[in-house]
Amino acid sequence: MGKKGIIALCLFVLSCILLLLVLAYNFIKNEKLYNDSNEESQNTDIIVEYPETYELANIILALTDYGKNDRWEVRKDFDYYKEVLEYFQPYEEHPLIDSVNYSREKWMEYLSFRTDSYAFAFNDNDELFRYNDFLSNPEVQPFDENLPLINDFVTKTGFRNFFKAKQAYRDSIVTNYKEGYLLSEIKGFLQNEFKTKNLDKKYKVILSPFVYRMNCHRALDSVTEADFPTLPDFQVYDSVPANLKNRVIESLTLFTEMDHAYVNPTSNTFSNLIEESFNDSIWNNESGYEEYGLGVFNEYMTWAVYDLFVKENYPEYAPELTNYWHYQNDSRGFHFSNMFAELLSEVSIKYPDKTLAELYPEFLQVIKENQKKLTKPVIENDTILKLSANRYLIKANFSESMRNDVFEVLMSSSSSMDTITIDEEQNDLKWNDDFTELSFQLNSLDEKPEFELVFNWWGIVKPLRSNKGVFLGPEDIGFTRP
Repeated sequence: MGKKGIIALCLFVLSCILLLLVLAYNFIKNEKLYNDSNEESQNTDIIVEYPETYELANIILALTDYGKNDRWEVRKDFDYYKEVLEYFQPYEEHPLIDSVNYSREKWMEYLSFRTDSYAFAFNDNDELFRYNDFLSNPEVQPFDENLPLINDFVTKTGFRNFFKAKQAYRDSIVTNYKEGYLLSEIKGFLQNEFKTKNLDKKYKVILSPFVYRMNCHRALDSVTEADFPTLPDFQVYDSVPANLKNRVIESLTLFTEMDHAYVNPTSNTFSNLIEESFNDSIWNNESGYEEYGLGVFNEYMTWAVYDLFVKENYPEYAPELTNYWHYQNDSRGFHFSNMFAELLSEVSIKYPDKTLAELYPEFLQVIKENQKKLTKPVIENDTILKLSANRYLIKANFSESMRNDVFEVLMSSSSSMDTITIDEEQNDLKWNDDFTELSFQLNSLDEKPEFELVFNWWGIVKPLRSNKGVFLGPEDIGFTRP
């Protein structure tokens, strides 16, 4: 080969090398582009992010009529929310806003639009592209379908400039979340109790202050699990102190999503035993989770595991906090939430050397036996009588025998909500022989022209329950003052 041929060959090889380097650079750049555009922080092995595209989706949804008018979907009444409304108000007529104006009935589209945004990133031309194949709900793909409108919205509103200008706010959210939340405690507890979990997986927490309901847990890919939770109130509102009690209360929001990454795979291992031992039709009252295979059992289990976490780590708050969330579960259609959790606690105490993952067979046997007699106590009738100018007699009949324990009632009026402990001495508490009929007296009601008495609801630490240990549902026993 002549000298010119050697030079030509060298130039050709060099050009190939340069081409490969460019391709490799672009590949690495695209692989990292999404993560590099986020504020990403490490707390042990937990990554906390406040992503740009996720914030874009949440701002868009906050501008819709549904986002503005639904009480719970979008968090409102904080300074950053007001800044967003003010900045984007001139663009509320953009066709994208009407296109994604969802509703409670279209919850799947709403959740998918919000969460699927995480799978997108901006290229060098400030245009969105799908970064990976993640879909929150594969049945619907609203973010993909609206992508041309979203890109137009980004350009016309100057969204990226607005986002960059708020970096200090985002940094404070991430920092305060890592410092104020119980991330290490939660993860450590779950890893200890579910040792069968693949601990090599990455775990991410994806944040936006606009998210107020529909927390969700998703697998982003084969090696990454993620939660999209609601921010704790103490991080958003100055009026809510970041004390330990509030931190434990708010930990549930993340805990009951994170533990799905541990509970669900374990349940899959015991799926046949669960189907034999746990009858959805008995434990479930139109929760909506019956459509998702082991969904009802897994939802009960995640909340029961939270009970054990609080009892083990923060026992001083356990009675109040665990009841608080069981009342909510009751209203969601999981009517035996407290009993399920108590049974799990009893089994874990009986077998102290076993992890929760190892306890499934023993626990499911207990579940199978107890569901044979499972019933929900209800109030069959109630009355309130005026005994004197300032004393009232309350009577209630129940569908089954109740426990003769000291209990509390919640008195709700237009001006206040007060918890009152009912006992034999102060309230002339009386039961009939089989504990199906109850009467007690209350004073100091004259200042409340209208009031309502509730047996079991938030704020009540001492609930009324059946002899089987099942909470009385959140039933009103009242009324307008006679």
